[in-house]
Amino acid sequence: MREPSKSCLAFGPYVLAPVERELRSGEERIQLPPRVFDTLLALASNAGRLLDKNELMARVWPETVVEENNLNQTVCLLRKALRDGENGARYIETVPKRGYRFVGVVRETGKAEVRSEKAEVSLKAEVRSEKAEAGAQNYHFTKFVSRRARLAVVTAALLIVVCGLAAMWRVSARGPDTNGPIRSVAVLPLQSLSSDPNQEYFADGMTDELITDLAQIRELKVVSKTSIMQYKGTRKPLPQIGRELGVDAVVEGSVLRSGDQVRITAQLIRTATDRHLWAKAYDGDLKNVLTLQASVAEAITEGVRLSLSNEERNRLYAAHEFDPQAYDLYLRGRYVFARRNEAAFQEAIGYYKQAVARDPNFSLAYAGLSDCYTLLALWGAGYRYVPEADANARKALELDDTLAEAHTSLAAVHVLDWKWSDAEAEFHRALELNPNDAQAHQWYGNLLLGPMGRHREAIAELQRARDLDPLSLVINADLGYAYFLAGEDEPAFQQYQKVLASDPSFLPAHFDLMLYYGQRGMHEQEMQELAEDARLAGNPELAATVERLANQPKRLFEEIARKYAGSNGVAVDANLRLGNKAKALALLERSYEAREPFMIYMKVNPELAGLRGDPAFEELERKVGLE
Repeated sequence: MREPSKSCLAFGPYVLAPVERELRSGEERIQLPPRVFDTLLALASNAGRLLDKNELMARVWPETVVEENNLNQTVCLLRKALRDGENGARYIETVPKRGYRFVGVVRETGKAEVRSEKAEVSLKAEVRSEKAEAGAQNYHFTKFVSRRARLAVVTAALLIVVCGLAAMWRVSARGPDTNGPIRSVAVLPLQSLSSDPNQEYFADGMTDELITDLAQIRELKVVSKTSIMQYKGTRKPLPQIGRELGVDAVVEGSVLRSGDQVRITAQLIRTATDRHLWAKAYDGDLKNVLTLQASVAEAITEGVRLSLSNEERNRLYAAHEFDPQAYDLYLRGRYVFARRNEAAFQEAIGYYKQAVARDPNFSLAYAGLSDCYTLLALWGAGYRYVPEADANARKALELDDTLAEAHTSLAAVHVLDWKWSDAEAEFHRALELNPNDAQAHQWYGNLLLGPMGRHREAIAELQRARDLDPLSLVINADLGYAYFLAGEDEPAFQQYQKVLASDPSFLPAHFDLMLYYGQRGMHEQEMQELAEDARLAGNPELAATVERLANQPKRLFEEIARKYAGSNGVAVDANLRLGNKAKALALLERSYEAREPFMIYMKVNPELAGLRGDPAFEELERKVGLE
């Protein structure tokens, strides 16, 4: 068993101080007998882990032989102290014939933060009421209650109504929040309470879906998944996380899945003060899990005192029931897709295809397929994947035309088909449906506005994407490239350095730096970046060639032009370096016929500056739609 932390442990409205042996809720000090305190400390220190009864008794009663009934009575007293209810499992779950598991979300917090909790005397009544409301919600897990407990379900339903009316009165009576409104949130990675490590994909999928739901709310800034997943498994103080992500509040929670039954617990915490604002538990079937997620999202908006428009509420609850196994396959696809490499895209395609085979009306899986094919095309596989991306995006929209991700994927397809006005219309629709979609802002800036030479707009879109996903390496690199295309070299260089400080092996930043050094005539640094780019891209032969001939640029580019004649983008640049404009134009004509994705940048690519003004080049620009 892991040793109990010496730091204070916070869960829900409670703070457990091991050194002082205190349990507090706001200003209230809750008296616990020594054995009860030791039981809570052991369980909370091992949150999410099943503690065997013998193991727990050995911890609480060291060197003393006690009967199992002593432990049962102690847990009963602890549940009463936490207002958890004898049959409740908001904090402590009973695993029949085995032991107990602490299922509340626990975080370590410093002593100073505990004192700030104590100072919030005005929260005392509110926290108690919200705990009662959240406790009542737990009775909805009817698949796991006995016939005898069903009377309690009816009672709980009445309690929910009463608590809901009380909560409405409380919000109207307490006046404005002295800490200011909450307009930005981050959903921290939901904790999987399953003992099976292979279920990790499910918790990540639930996190992703909750972010997607919240992101549709126009008045709320929601940090994207790329940034928040970097906090998975960390115990950073919430005020620090809030500063790093630039948010007013965070959502913490957990997911427990048993067969096709799902329980989601969530709590909302203001980051500046570590103040607990709201907590609830939600139970349902896997086939209805999107509706379950929508309920959580709506409750969070109420917690931050935002009113949903009718359109936003309708979009939240628009999802239909999915085949549970199809949805499980979809979540597995999303999980591997997040690795963002060609092998991951191919693996995700396999999962998504299995999902739509089980449920042909599964719009989310078609959108996932489109994303995979779109990125395979953009990441170097060429135009051959674009028709698949197009067909799947259109199928997703045929099933659900409010799916923002599918509009973004279709917009990218239109860009690669050089249908610029259609692409812009799709980007606008995607951002209308989901103004917090970092990828939509990123692709709009990087794939359309930048290539068209609308540099100020491109920078603004990529800055918005960065604000929504501040720790995303690719978004920060793309922002640097937008600065570079606009001729703003210094901010571009700063972006590249920022990315490489986070990950020295991030390939796109090395490629962008190579272009930067090349435009500034810094040959030695350019060759270093070209070699590093080739090495990271899995081409050690090219890296060795660059290092061997770095001081003989004519020979180097002759060899590159010869060896990579079939790779039109590389060969075009090599021939231009050698002054072979006619050959470079012929290669560009071949690239046009093959609809090579890199052609979208021909209007703004500084490496092609020597061809501008040539009638053949201008004709190519016209045919690509970039005149």
